Amino acid sequence: MPPTTFFGTVTLDGHGVSDGTWVVALIDGKACGEGRGESGRKGTWTATEASPEYGIRSGDSLYAVDVFSDSQVPGCGTDGAIVTFLIAGRPAHQRGVWKEYPTPLNLTAETSHAGERTATPGGGETPASPASEAEASDDSSFPWWPAVAGGAALVAVAIAAALWQARRTARRKQA
Repeated sequence: MPPTTFFGTVTLDGHGVSDGTWVVALIDGKACGEGRGESGRKGTWTATEASPEYGIRSGDSLYAVDVFSDSQVPGCGTDGAIVTFLIAGRPAHQRGVWKEYPTPLNLTAETSHAGERTATPGGGETPASPASEAEASDDSSFPWWPAVAGGAALVAVAIAAALWQARRTARRKQA
């Protein structure tokens, strides 16, 4: 079974985040996907065009995370599994439900106060520090090839939907 994709806007303290901000999807505390930006870069990116159907404005911070299925990575996605997210190590307020198709989900989180601890993909806690976030983001053992394949599937679905809409519009004009 292929991964599912969650995508949408991402804010921290009510503001957009810088490009490359770390976004991780967890199922039962296990890291099952990490955000991939444009050109294969990790993390978030900035929208250059609006997409009103998804509530996206030009300049919004965006993310896309392919969340692996249990058949790809044991302990990951199965139908109905609850997916939680970390934004730069901070837990997002929103949760998703793992399904076999892409799901729009806008994420928000708050920064922690001085001395508080932040969540990590392993389910433990660490002191908030940019160094620990960078190390977790650069985990070279993360299996990227299935995520890239899932991203390509999302592009194929978007192209197919656009072609279907164009044909539908042309047929209506002929009638």
